[in-house]
Amino acid sequence: MRASARVARSDMSATIEGMSEPAAPATANLGKRALKNTVLILGARVISRVIALVTVVLIGHVLGDANFGRMQTAVTYSALASIVADFGFATLYVREGARRPDLVQRLLGFAMSMRVFLTAVAGPLLFAGLWFAGIQSLWLPAFAIIFIGGYLQLLRSTLYATQRLNFEIAEIIPESLLLLGLVVLGAHINAGTGYFLWAYAISYAVATVYFAAVIIGRGMARPSWNLDRSLIRPWLITGLPLAITFLFTTVYFKVDVPILQHFRSYAEVGWYTLAYKPFEALLFIPVTLRSVIFPVLSIYKRAAPERVLPTAEKFLKGLALLGWPITVGVFLLTPQFNDLLQLYPQSEAAFHILSLGIFFAFIDNTFAATFNAIDRQKSFAYIALSGLGINVALNLFLIPAFGYQGASWATVLTEVALVAIGWTVLRAQAGTLRMIHATWRIIPAGLVMGAFVYVVHPQGRIPLLLETLAAAAIYALCIVLFRALDAEDWGALRAVVQRRFAG
Repeated sequence: MRASARVARSDMSATIEGMSEPAAPATANLGKRALKNTVLILGARVISRVIALVTVVLIGHVLGDANFGRMQTAVTYSALASIVADFGFATLYVREGARRPDLVQRLLGFAMSMRVFLTAVAGPLLFAGLWFAGIQSLWLPAFAIIFIGGYLQLLRSTLYATQRLNFEIAEIIPESLLLLGLVVLGAHINAGTGYFLWAYAISYAVATVYFAAVIIGRGMARPSWNLDRSLIRPWLITGLPLAITFLFTTVYFKVDVPILQHFRSYAEVGWYTLAYKPFEALLFIPVTLRSVIFPVLSIYKRAAPERVLPTAEKFLKGLALLGWPITVGVFLLTPQFNDLLQLYPQSEAAFHILSLGIFFAFIDNTFAATFNAIDRQKSFAYIALSGLGINVALNLFLIPAFGYQGASWATVLTEVALVAIGWTVLRAQAGTLRMIHATWRIIPAGLVMGAFVYVVHPQGRIPLLLETLAAAAIYALCIVLFRALDAEDWGALRAVVQRRFAG
């Protein structure tokens, strides 16, 4: 383990031939800028995720449960194959680009070049998975999603590495609306499964063109293929644990689908995956926050290591602040939200179970961001491996007996285990995150809100909306009364609001 830690701590920048040691980046206003970016991009993503959720529910109703299950199976195998196509290079690009903005052009060209070779390897693996599931006819649109989505990810990552997220914010909602338009057209012509996969690929292609134009026009970089041989070995060595981690985490998130399809049916896959979509849609919140805080933690690791753990603790607190009331509200109002979202009737049971895992899925992102930012990606790979083992074992035990509800319980229990394991390993290697200190005032605030929700228990969409707004107001009031945010938290928020209105 110690040898692995030494390899993980090796500075990628120092492995590039002829490169001098970089100067420490300025960190004085980095945290406030990150918070401002987080608030802005989170607002845009809330709207885009609502649109995306409407989009996927519409697809589910057009295709029906069995064909929707086939589509989601194809998406699952695409996600697994994309791990090979990426090999952790997107994360390395963000981390090293944030530390050395002057190398963004060189790093982007290298990552784009390696993507060609890695995608060529991923293609046959994707076909093998789809052939195993009996849906090999969907290979071409599924491969297009991997190929185009990979380059979209790299170009988008340039904005995160350089903290130029205003251009990302401007693109999020139009991309979602484009996809929704394509899906509405598909519903009108009664299109099949392949069409809707192509719709995703087309929306990715348009977004790729946009980001390329922004990056070139603003002089951040000029996307090109440049296979820098001096980077191949160090990036492969450092990227391997990241790729393994992504493999473990992706298999963890996706393995329930092929297991469910094998032991049950595509119909149950459809019920489960449609229930999983609201759960997955909510996870954009911690993922978005993580994508903003990750470059900041990466810079702090180099320039101000004493600020890493306090920043990670603030990140955890923010995730708990958002995740806990969502967990309480969705758990108590599952039937109402299932009706509002027009999920399959059978999806309600799975949605109810999955709601219990929302809080832990939020918190888990703290450890993903921190370990990778402090060059402990191998440690996080071991954590992900343990999560994968737990999840596969739970799915193999629960799905044959309980079907799609068993898959839901496996997801929740694995999230709980990952939080416990991540906290324990981080404590041993970097220091203690004070989880109780960060959350003990937040938990009772959510419980007071939950008591209000339980008593009122609205029926109908308008009463549900009104109670949701009232519950949010009660929760916010309790946060203030219980002093869940300290003076530093309020100061950072005020700075964001002042900067926002000042333009």
